[in-house]
Amino acid sequence: MKSTAVSAAVFAACSALASSPVAHADRAEPVPIYGYYNAFLDHAHQTFNGMPTPSDSAAQPGLFTTHCDVNGCVVHWLRETKLVENPNAPALYDYMWNNDRWESSGDYPFHCDPTGASGTVDSFRSDFLKPNGDGSFSGERTFTVTGVGCPGEGPGTHWLPISLTPADSPAPQ
Repeated sequence: MKSTAVSAAVFAACSALASSPVAHADRAEPVPIYGYYNAFLDHAHQTFNGMPTPSDSAAQPGLFTTHCDVNGCVVHWLRETKLVENPNAPALYDYMWNNDRWESSGDYPFHCDPTGASGTVDSFRSDFLKPNGDGSFSGERTFTVTGVGCPGEGPGTHWLPISLTPADSPAPQ
């Protein structure tokens, strides 16, 4: 009888341990982005509704920081230069880690031509950036233009490749 009671106690203790909460790293670890990077917006390969619409590419230096807590990880991208053709464009973007890439989206004042002469229209911007394994990142940016769209184009989706390459800190001014 005593051995049955001991066996039952051992079984109960082992069952309690087996059902105890255990911390697991069940999500992919984010690849952080820290420091200065040059963002290359490859407008030479841009499309609108799948049709080529090339224009001059742009490089935009930015400062990147990564922060992780119990809610996940976020990258802050502070654009270091003003966009002369689109002064209402956001200077700060936030990216959240999702599976194997950084993702960001939000409303964006899309400029209809490279000089900004045609003004801006409402759009929704979506980006993703995937690590390349060498400190750089590559991905895509889309602008979904709504309403009447840009003159001569109408509503639709602009797509272009985007990449980040580590850069030196800018010289103090």
